[in-house]
Amino acid sequence: MDFISILTALLTLTAGIGVFLVACTMMSSNLESAASRRLKQLFSHTGNNKLVGVGIGTLGTAAIQSSGAVTVMVIGFVNVGIMSLTQAATIIYGANIGTTVTAQLVALGLSGSNSLSTTVIFAAFAGIGAFMMLFSKSDAWKKTGGILTGFGMLFVGLSMMANAMDEFAALDSVKLFLASIRNPLLLVVLGAIITAIIQSSSVMTSIAITMAVTGLISLDQGIYLTMGSNIGSCVVAIIAGLTSGVAAKRTAMIHLIFNVLGVVLFLCAGGLIKLTTAGTYSFGILFERFFHTPQLQLAMFHTVFNVTTMLVALPLTNALVNIACKLVKDQPAQQTDEPHLYF
Repeated sequence: MDFISILTALLTLTAGIGVFLVACTMMSSNLESAASRRLKQLFSHTGNNKLVGVGIGTLGTAAIQSSGAVTVMVIGFVNVGIMSLTQAATIIYGANIGTTVTAQLVALGLSGSNSLSTTVIFAAFAGIGAFMMLFSKSDAWKKTGGILTGFGMLFVGLSMMANAMDEFAALDSVKLFLASIRNPLLLVVLGAIITAIIQSSSVMTSIAITMAVTGLISLDQGIYLTMGSNIGSCVVAIIAGLTSGVAAKRTAMIHLIFNVLGVVLFLCAGGLIKLTTAGTYSFGILFERFFHTPQLQLAMFHTVFNVTTMLVALPLTNALVNIACKLVKDQPAQQTDEPHLYF
C-alpha cells in the first residue's frame, strides 16, 4: 500500500467513527421521546425470563448480521431507561450467538457474491428515515424517521470502518505474520487487535476460516484468533458507550466482561486438555473428530464457544451486573454557585 492509500483508509475510518457516533446519539434521543413507555412495558413483561432475552438477541443478530448494531441498540435502550442492565446482558449473550451465523454461512459456502448485502439494505433505512423527517407533518412519524435514520447510519458507519481496513486485513504480510505465531495467548491478543481495527468479528472469523482452509494456519491457530475476535468486537460497544450515560457505559462493560470471561474459560480448558493428555489432544483435534472440513470445524467451534459462554454466564448475570456497577461508578452531581432556575 502506498501513502495515499493509507491516508485514505485512515480518513475513511475517522469518518466512519464520526457517522457511527452521530447515529448512536440520534437513535438514543429519538427513542427517548418516541415509544419509550410502550417498549418499557414490553421489556417489563419479558424481564423475568432471561432465556427470552437471549432469544431476542440471537434472532435479532442473525437477522441483521451485526452483533455490533444490536449491542448499540441495546445501549441506546438502557441509556434512555427502556431496558434494565439485566435484560441488556441477556440480549448481549444472544447477540454473540447470533453472530456465529455469519461464520456458518461462510463455512457452508452459502454467501454468494451475487446476493444483496444486508448491510446495504439496512443502511438504506437512513434515507427512508430522512425522507420521513423532511416530509411528514406528524410529530410521531418524524420521531420514527429519526429512529430509522439513526439505525441506518449505524450500518453506514460500520461499513465505512470495515471497508477502510479491508486492504490491511487482506495484506499477505499480515497473513504470513499471523501464520508464524503459535502462542495461544498472543494469538488471542492479535485476534482482538485486528478485530478492533477492522470493526467486525465476522470479518476476522471469515479471514481465519479462509486461512485455515488454505493451510496457511492450523486449526488451533484459527480457534485462538476467533476467540480473540470476540474480545475485539467489544470496541463497537465501548465507542457507543462513550457518547452515553453511566448505564450505557455499564452495558458496554458487561459486554467486555462477558467476552473476556469466555476467552479465559476456554484458554484454561485448552491448557488443561493439553496438560492432562501430554499435548496429544487440543481443541483442533477434538473438532476434527466430529467434522471433516477445516471451515466447518472452525465455524462449529465459534458456535460452541459462544453457546458455552452463554450457559456459564447466564446464572451469573446478576453478579456481572454488580461488577459492572462497581467498575463504572455513578457520576457525582455537579455543584455550582451560579444561580439557576428549577422550574
